[in-house]
Amino acid sequence: MNMKRTTPTKLRSRSVSISALVAVLVLICGTGHADMTELLPKCTICHGEEGISDEPAYPSIAGIPVEVQVDAMRGYRDGTRDCGPVSRMCKISEPLTDAEIRELSEYFAAFPFIPAEQDFDPDLATQGSFLHEDFCEVCHGDSPEDSDRSILHGQWKEFLKYSLSQYKIGARKQPPSMRRQTEKLSERDIDALVNFYASYGTSERPQNR
Repeated sequence: MNMKRTTPTKLRSRSVSISALVAVLVLICGTGHADMTELLPKCTICHGEEGISDEPAYPSIAGIPVEVQVDAMRGYRDGTRDCGPVSRMCKISEPLTDAEIRELSEYFAAFPFIPAEQDFDPDLATQGSFLHEDFCEVCHGDSPEDSDRSILHGQWKEFLKYSLSQYKIGARKQPPSMRRQTEKLSERDIDALVNFYASYGTSERPQNR
C-alpha cells in the first residue's frame, strides 16, 4: 500500500529569503553579469519558481550546493553529462558562459529545498533506509541540510531512479567513490532507495539503524 506525504509546506526562514534577495540584486545590478531576466525563465519552466519543481521528471534544484550545480551545468554544456530523456537541458546549457552558470547556480542555491509530495512504498522505504546508510549517507547526509552533494531526501522518485540507473551502467560521469557504490546496486536496491528518499519528511519515514 502506498503512503502519501501529508506534512505542511515548511515556512522559509527570513535569513534565507534575505540571502536569496541579495543574490537576485547582485545578479541584476552587478556590472558584467548575465541578463537573468532572459536566462531564468529557461530554467524555471522545468525546475519551477525558486527551484522547486512540480514535475517528477525534473529535479528541484533549490538549496543544492553551488559547486554541485556548476559542475552539472558545465557537464551538460560540454557534453560530458547525460541530458536525460529530454534534450532540452543540453540545448539550454550549450551557449552559457562559466559566469552565467555560476550566477544561475548561486541564485537557485540561495533558496530552501522543499521535499516533493509523492507516493512511496513503506516496505521498500525501510529497505532503502539501510541501503542509504551503507552506500550514500557519508556524502549525501541524512537530510537536505546535511548534504555536501546533490540533495536526495525529498527529491522526485522518477528523476532519482533514472539518474541512479544511469550512474549504475556508467552512462553518467561520476567520481570514483560514487562509482564504487552505484556498481553494487541492483534494480531493486535502486527502487528501495528512491522510495526511502520519497518518504522524507513524513511520519512514516523509516529511521536508520
